[in-house]
Amino acid sequence: MNHNQNEISNRSITKKTFFTHADIEAQLQNLYLYSDFSSTTRSGHQDQLDHLGPIIRNIHLSKQQDAFLRHLLKFMRTKEAEIEAVCHANHQDFIGSVDKLLSVRQGTLSLRSHVVSLDSSLQSSGASLASARSSLLDARKVASNIDDTIDTLQACLRVLDLSKKVSQQIQTGKFYSALRSLDELQFIHLKPLLPFAAFAGYLGEALPNEKIRVREEVTKQLNSWLYEARERSGSVGKLAMEGMEMRTRRWKARRDRVKHQDSASLAMLVDVNTPVEMAVSERHEYNVLESTQSRIDFSPLYLAIHIYETLDANEELRKSFRDDRRAQAHLIVSSTASSPFSLENLASLMESIVGFFIIEAHVLHTTKSFRDETDVDNLWEEMCERVVAIITEGIGGCEDLDIFLGIKTKLLTFAQTAAAYEYPATQLNVLLSSLFERYTDLLRWKYGTDFQQIVLDDDHQPMTVNNEDEFSKVVEVSFLPEQGEWAQENLITGGYPAALPFSQTYPLCCIDIRNFVTKYYHFADGFVSAMRDTDDVLRKSLDKLLIKHINGHIRSRVQNTRNLSQLSQIVINLQFFQTACLALERLLVTLRVTPRGGLVKLDSSRAFQATLSFSEETILSRVHAKIKDFFELAEYDWTTDRMMAVDEDGEASVYLIECMNYLKTVMTSVLSILPHNVRVAIHLGAWSYIAQRLMGFFVEREPIKMSDGGLSYLANDIRFAVSRAKSVNIEGVEPIFEELVQIVGLLESPDVGGYLDPDYREMKYKLVTPRRLAPILIKLVTHLNSINSAPDPSRKEAMEDVLKAVSRA
Repeated sequence: MNHNQNEISNRSITKKTFFTHADIEAQLQNLYLYSDFSSTTRSGHQDQLDHLGPIIRNIHLSKQQDAFLRHLLKFMRTKEAEIEAVCHANHQDFIGSVDKLLSVRQGTLSLRSHVVSLDSSLQSSGASLASARSSLLDARKVASNIDDTIDTLQACLRVLDLSKKVSQQIQTGKFYSALRSLDELQFIHLKPLLPFAAFAGYLGEALPNEKIRVREEVTKQLNSWLYEARERSGSVGKLAMEGMEMRTRRWKARRDRVKHQDSASLAMLVDVNTPVEMAVSERHEYNVLESTQSRIDFSPLYLAIHIYETLDANEELRKSFRDDRRAQAHLIVSSTASSPFSLENLASLMESIVGFFIIEAHVLHTTKSFRDETDVDNLWEEMCERVVAIITEGIGGCEDLDIFLGIKTKLLTFAQTAAAYEYPATQLNVLLSSLFERYTDLLRWKYGTDFQQIVLDDDHQPMTVNNEDEFSKVVEVSFLPEQGEWAQENLITGGYPAALPFSQTYPLCCIDIRNFVTKYYHFADGFVSAMRDTDDVLRKSLDKLLIKHINGHIRSRVQNTRNLSQLSQIVINLQFFQTACLALERLLVTLRVTPRGGLVKLDSSRAFQATLSFSEETILSRVHAKIKDFFELAEYDWTTDRMMAVDEDGEASVYLIECMNYLKTVMTSVLSILPHNVRVAIHLGAWSYIAQRLMGFFVEREPIKMSDGGLSYLANDIRFAVSRAKSVNIEGVEPIFEELVQIVGLLESPDVGGYLDPDYREMKYKLVTPRRLAPILIKLVTHLNSINSAPDPSRKEAMEDVLKAVSRA
């Protein structure tokens, strides 16, 4: 409808619009309907004007005012007629309603008057009540404010009391309770006081400070604990290492008891810290940290960990603790490194390090992930490197065996104690192996020098003991055969003083050999698992000592000694050293640290045997040289015509007589101390050499020719030598001269040609070979050819025939 009215208005503006009666009636109808609709809204009157204005304006412009008025009056009459019709239909009801309305109005007025009068009375009577109510409300408000104030003050007092309690808890060391109280204060009791900004703000600012105070107090206690732990590390380590030494001694005693039992007990021969040993020694275990001598209270550390975890600062504590402990470890090492190297300082260092890492192991196993195991292991390896460096530098030029032994003992206990707490001992074992090698080399060098001096200082004379005590001491240290003429019970057959078969070299060397073995095994004790070849190293080292420093120097003395009595004594000493080798082989079997193994064989036994043979050969060569000197004095008239009668008791040459006397003297006095078999060997060798020298007159270049007379003198000396050889009653002497006797018999025989008869030769001249016979016949025939006429031409002819025959052979 508004749209249509706007169209009408627009059209009237552009041109004069003429309204028909129907249009005017329609506009009035619409305006009526719109007035009914607009009457229901607040802006109805203004809307009616807004719609009525354009209509009046258009009517005015079209000059249809009269027409519009007429239609308006007509429209009004129509509507009045409709209203009147409606009223006639409900007139009586309307009249009744109006009467009732009037009566109600009258009652309302009277009621209003009554209410007004009642209100007036109420106002007059309630004025005082209102005043009292106002006072009561004010009083209630004041009371409420007082209650609120009391509640607030009580809350403040609770906060203050709790704050005081926190301070007391901090002072008494109840740090965790203090933190719980601070949390309760912050999150429960302080929130209601937030409206009181100043008080709550003051407390809110104070709470972090209190937490910082708790942290500082805990840190202070932790620092004190760290200092105490560092100070007690030495006592903890000392107690732990002493316990390990006791445990090692106890286990070694058990091992020694079962060492010679059946193989089922060989399991006891393992080292300390092995499962078998740990199972057996478990009942003797104790915690050094709980000992009254080295007790350490870990409560401050556990409290610090707990408090820092509560404060969400555990990582910071871990880093601080790690750095502090690392600094303490370095301080332990640096304090020792700056002082002179000694066993006491080394022991103190090891005790401190062991105690330090025992504490670390306890912290590691009781605080879950607080300590990083890798960091502890790295620190341990670093400390081991420092210990190795300190020891290596400290023994750089050291040659004191006792220092090496002391270092080994302490280092081995150090490594075993650390291993008991599951710390690796790889670097320490490497150092122990290095120390073992150096100790073995040093031990070998020291005793090698001693052996050399002993051999050089020996006068190679039988050792004399003056009484039973001296004899007991000598046989106690010497290795003697179990039976025979040199057994202990046979050494002394008369009274004292008595001469022993060996010189002082032998017992002195036996003492050093025993000490060498003892010191070696003393140092090697504890290396069962670290060095499986310990026994073999000792065998080789002992062989080197015996072969190079004893046998070698003895051999050198043999080469430089001309005295036969000294050489004889050396031979006896060498035989005793062979006995010592056999005894040492048995001793090494009983002393070896490894449970299994076969027999021990020393190469030095063969070396002594070789030197013994060399010594016997040297004695024999010295005798040969003297015999040679006598034979150099021999003077024969090889071309004499004078014949010596065949008589075994005839006088021999002077040189030969003196040679026989010398040999008798040497064998009965100078070489009498030699064992029978050696004397026999030398005797036979001397007689063989004499026979060889006598044979040399026949077969050597000189003399060029020989007469029967010269032959007779030589034959007489040969018979004299054979006679003397028979007198010594040594088996094997006679066969030495058989070839000479047969040659002399053939040459002195009137029938030299009989040699050509094989049967005759086999029967009487079996040992006479053509090679030996030819040069002798040449000398005889040469002499016969040099004289004008042969005494016996047939003999000469026979010799020539035999010479031709043997020359062709």
